[in-house]
Formats: sequence, C-alpha cells, structure tokens
Amino acid sequence: MIEYIIDDEYSGVRIDRYLRKKLKNTNLSDIYKMIRKGKIKINEKKIKQDTRLNSGDILQLYSKINVDEEPQDKFIEISLERKKILEDSIVFENADLFIINKSAGDIVHRGSGHSISLLEEYRAYFQNNTVNFVNRIDKDTSGLVIGAKNIRTARKIAEYIREREIEKKYYILVDGVIEQEEFFIENYLKKDEIEEKIIVSNEEKEGYKKSITFFKKIKVLQKNTILEADLKTGRTHQLRAQLAHIGHAIVGDKKYGKNNDKEKMYLFSHYINIPKENIEIDLEMPKNFLNIINN
Repeated sequence: MIEYIIDDEYSGVRIDRYLRKKLKNTNLSDIYKMIRKGKIKINEKKIKQDTRLNSGDILQLYSKINVDEEPQDKFIEISLERKKILEDSIVFENADLFIINKSAGDIVHRGSGHSISLLEEYRAYFQNNTVNFVNRIDKDTSGLVIGAKNIRTARKIAEYIREREIEKKYYILVDGVIEQEEFFIENYLKKDEIEEKIIVSNEEKEGYKKSITFFKKIKVLQKNTILEADLKTGRTHQLRAQLAHIGHAIVGDKKYGKNNDKEKMYLFSHYINIPKENIEIDLEMPKNFLNIINN
C-alpha cells in the first residue's frame, strides 16, 4: 500500500486530477477502475471519481502501480552550509516529529518551477525517505511547519488537523488602520483553477467552503495594523483572501494585495499548539515586523 498526506495545495482538488499527477504512467480509465473496485480510498473509506480532497486527508492506494517518484534510497546532496541552516530552523524535535521555522522564500513541497523543496532537503538531512510535512504554508509566508519522521506520525497529525485539534496563530501586517480590538471573519472560499486564486463569497454557494478566522489587534501604526489571526478553518490562502476581501490586504502580498514594493509578505505563523502531543510553541515576533514598528 502507498499513502499520501494531502496538503493545503490540493485542498478542493478532484481526486482524479490529483491521481493523474501522481500516476503519470497509469491510464485514466485504469484509475477510475481502481476507484470503483475500492483500491483507492481516502481515510480508509471508498470514494467516487469526483470526490474532492481536503487538507489532512490520507490517500491510500491498494494496488501495484508504477508511481512516478524518486527511488526510496536516493537523497539529494546538501552542502554543510545548507545543512546548518536546516538544523538551525528546527525549533522542536523528538523521535517522531519535528517543527521548523520556515524562512520566507523557501517552498515546502516542490512544484511548478521548483525541482527541490524543503521536503527533499529534510529527507536528506535526516537520511529518511518517510519524512513528510503534514501542514503547508505558502512560499512567501514564514513560520512554523510540522514535519513527521514516519507514516504513522504523519497519519496521526493529519487526523488532528482534519478534526481541528491543532491550534495555529499568525502575526500579520495589513494595509490600513483597523479600529476594532477583536473581530472575526466568516465567509466562503473557492479556488479559481484558471487564475489560481481564491474567490470569496459572503453567502454560502455550491463548491465554496466555510472559512472562519478570529483576529485580535496587536498594534496600530500610521498606515498599517498588526493583527494576530487564530485560524478556525484551514483553507488555501484563507488569511490572504479574507483580509483582501475586507480591504485590508497583507503587506507584501503580490497576489491579493497592492503592496508590491515589499520584498517579503508580512505573514508569520508564530504559534502551534498540539494538545494531544503536549507540544506548544510560540515564537517571538520576527525582525521585519519589529523594524516596521520601530520605524
């Protein structure tokens, strides 16, 4: 059996589209046949060919198929300098999992235009091809990301995420002044596959997913506000799309905002709480935020 942990990038994507990327040497008709026969399942349950994936889902393949992946005993080469950077990025580690403070610009999983990601680097760092990142943040977002050292742990953490048993908070610098001390945004999001951008609706619609975030004001500056966001759902680009929708785009967000003069996006995942593992991490506000405050 082969298992995949579904990250935010593929949340909302149809299962057949996802499998066509993973099983490049398998005909689509054969993929549909495996789905009908129950040889492909999500969270150990039978699916249909139009089933859509959710972040944290565990996809199981119960068939002998040719998966287009690197050989399991092959690792990329990483320099001593890069190895030190990877080591210094680890803020928590035990026998089963590790948590890193990702720098803006690093990608968690490789994709279009990127042949190497943090996944390949940390597999080489640990010399372990069962390493997987269970959650994912965007390339330009910095902060905490959870890595598992084995499939058992990846499955367990993914279940926590799916059941909303992991608490995540972000520091955000947004455009404009927000007067409210605390507020929440509840609306509905859908990914535009053509534009590769999230569409926001204030009303429930078919194909849209409910998204909820609680916000707390940290500090007001002359033309900006620093917020802390407490995610209650984990949709793709949730914070970026929701804040842009209310007219307070994240500073440096080139996709949803207007702040193209900033090299980095001011979105930092600073807090993770995993109660069932007795893990709680809260990082200090990063230097780029402090520099904005001091200036």
